[in-house]
Amino acid sequence: MVMFHIKRDNAKNHFLFETKLTQKTDDFLKEIAELHNMRIKVQRLSTYCLELGKHGPIRPEETRGLSGDTNISELDVNAYGVPSCPDEHGYRTGVPPAGQAAQVLIRTSEEAFMAVSDNLVASKKVLTKEICKEHLDKLHGATMIANPRYHRLTAYDPARMDLENREEIDGRTEYQDIIDPSDASIWWAGKELTRGKILSDQLGKNEKTKIIARLQHKEAGAPVREPRIDQETHKAMMSHYHKKQEENKKMAEDDDDSYLTSEWANNKSLKKALTGSGNIRI
Repeated sequence: MVMFHIKRDNAKNHFLFETKLTQKTDDFLKEIAELHNMRIKVQRLSTYCLELGKHGPIRPEETRGLSGDTNISELDVNAYGVPSCPDEHGYRTGVPPAGQAAQVLIRTSEEAFMAVSDNLVASKKVLTKEICKEHLDKLHGATMIANPRYHRLTAYDPARMDLENREEIDGRTEYQDIIDPSDASIWWAGKELTRGKILSDQLGKNEKTKIIARLQHKEAGAPVREPRIDQETHKAMMSHYHKKQEENKKMAEDDDDSYLTSEWANNKSLKKALTGSGNIRI
């Protein structure tokens, strides 16, 4: 099995994937794009469910951002119940699910987010559709426990929209960066994988290979090459360079020549030591 390290433009949007080199490139591109979209969906839905468990459903648009101050607006922002966990941004009702249901929803959301996070790459754990599907089902179950049959969840609540596959994707955030499988392309080593071929025709036949590739839209063209050194190493190098510059600057400004009168700076000290005339006082 060859391992692919799939990256996107966002530094945290990457994952590991394993496949065989005998797979068709078209099938591979479709599978990668679908897995990428599922991973994004898990992250997006877990974020919505986490906020749902903490601060309750989302408010109607006309009351979002309003506080309980009656001098601001005549709209009753507490019409959905007395807030037990107010949202500081005034975006949600502040009425989370009752009892342990809120804790179940919060815990399930956090576990789902970590199950597909970018930390898996450092742990060398591959991501699969089965993992994404499992946590999507868990999020659905936890939401049904907290809000049976979407009770108190309006049709415009983002968690419900995602669960019903009615989410609005505009690509403005990293959690909406989906790719149409028919519009996907993979670049590696400055080359694009060509559709209509087998992976081994373009990558060789060594199954014990790790390939760092970038997932792109077709029209995006070739991705920008990554720097040869990582950001932390670059910072350390620049810090060392700046330190050496400061040292050289201080040495250049130091014009003290008092050392010339020192005995160790006398170029005739060896001759005096050999003739025994070094310590004669006149």
